[in-house]
Amino acid sequence: MAAKKQTKYGTFEGELFYARVFKETMDKSDFHMATNGQFNMIFVPKDSDEVNRMIELGYPEVSMGNKMVKPYDVADGRIGMKLKRPNDHAAGIIEFGGPPKVCKGKTNVPWDFIEDGDLGNGTKAFIKVSVYGEGSTASVRLEKIGVTEHVAKEDSGDSDQDGW
Repeated sequence: MAAKKQTKYGTFEGELFYARVFKETMDKSDFHMATNGQFNMIFVPKDSDEVNRMIELGYPEVSMGNKMVKPYDVADGRIGMKLKRPNDHAAGIIEFGGPPKVCKGKTNVPWDFIEDGDLGNGTKAFIKVSVYGEGSTASVRLEKIGVTEHVAKEDSGDSDQDGW
């Protein structure tokens, strides 16, 4: 009999880019209609040891022919990966969907989107991920973010006045 798959958890330190991890900023593109949106971000581990630890935990280097661990221009070519979490889990499992927990540092004190602000590129944090399965079919889910050094999100310059 095959051994039952176990979910593995890991905590890693690094920087966040393009973080859409709050209900207010969730990715609502047509691509995510089946899950009523997705919470996602680019995570750049602090060093190669952190990258290697993520891969050892089971983060796939390649999935469906796509490189999952790769350099990102927004992070000056440093190695990173996209982490995500569905708003509504495809199988309807409540605990597997919704926004990740965002906290202040390594505490359980919640980060408040209105009071504390959105997470801008370069925000330093610890992240917790879960990995279920192995290899290119492993399922990785963003579980928690602990903000250690906040970078305010820059205004995109879009104005709501008169559609300009």
